Amino acid sequence: MKNQLLKAIAFFSIITLVASCGKDNIGAKHQQQISLLANGVPFSVTTGDTDVEDADAHIRADTVFQLDAEKGDKDFSINYNKIIGTGTYTINKNNYSLFNFAQWEDGDDLFTNSGGSNKSRLIFTITNIAGSASDHLRYIEGTFYGVLYNITQTDSVIITNGQISFID
Repeated sequence: MKNQLLKAIAFFSIITLVASCGKDNIGAKHQQQISLLANGVPFSVTTGDTDVEDADAHIRADTVFQLDAEKGDKDFSINYNKIIGTGTYTINKNNYSLFNFAQWEDGDDLFTNSGGSNKSRLIFTITNIAGSASDHLRYIEGTFYGVLYNITQTDSVIITNGQISFID
């Protein structure tokens, strides 16, 4: 009986250790607020708020910055490959690809640079990265701004005062 109890304690100790080590590889999840002005109209989402479908800005796999902010029929996203650390990065006609894009969706209106627009550009600055290089996800803080055009290049949305902040 005593031997079985010791085996059970050892088993649960190992499970607890493995589970806690696994969390380190994911990185500490931070509650974030992502806000911007789209043609002067405020848009803001906070991780876990009511009606927010997505609110997250992180670097994954060491080099890919991904931001998703979705609430109702509005959605803002950035994806950028080859992040090397804090600093300022630009998404424009010279570096668009499947991996580098910015997009604003407001109902049926879609503004993006994913088609290689000559006019669209978005500048973002990463000011803080939480976590270590060994974490699979590292959450970020920073700012962004720019202008994104529709597919036909006839209409645009101006993104200003973009902010990514930790609130926990």
